[in-house]
Amino acid sequence: MNKKTKDSFARILPSHITAAFEKWALVTKEKMASPLDYDPKFPHYWSEHPRDKVFGANTNAFSSRFSGFSICHPIYHENTMLLATRHAIYSAAVSTEETATFMLLPSWNTRDMTTNPYASLCRKYPHMCKFLGTIPSNQLQYAKVPFWNNIQIPLSKHSWEFQVIAIWNSKGRVCLNAHNRDWLKELAKEFPEAK
Repeated sequence: MNKKTKDSFARILPSHITAAFEKWALVTKEKMASPLDYDPKFPHYWSEHPRDKVFGANTNAFSSRFSGFSICHPIYHENTMLLATRHAIYSAAVSTEETATFMLLPSWNTRDMTTNPYASLCRKYPHMCKFLGTIPSNQLQYAKVPFWNNIQIPLSKHSWEFQVIAIWNSKGRVCLNAHNRDWLKELAKEFPEAK
């Protein structure tokens, strides 16, 4: 996949989304980010580009297990999203520590989620994967992508909804509930139009 095509799959989360997960879901890590698309309040983030080590990034999110509490917002490429979901499930299954990865992924077709590979995989592991909600497309305002400067081919306006999925182990669930038993209700209040 060439760089221009790959960049066209990138979207940058609005800061209020990352702030909500930090506040209510103990998130301190951001998987599959970049120096131009990460929340500097998080002490740890992972990038796929080795050169980003200069900016404090860890590289290759798949080289180690997901652990602790993190958000994962990969590029919108079907295979990458499926690999990230699979890695999060594997990590939660084998981790001996509290683990919860909040996957933030587009939902192309909400009427027929069976055609969505990452959603199909999550349904196979209901004890580890919980669909927390969907943010409608008209309520999702992505931040501007600073590295997209192709005037001839502007980034398309999004029309998809946004799926939030928790992939966790029992220790992660217990830890979240012990920290604040209403964490999920409080998180939902941050996205009032979510369903």
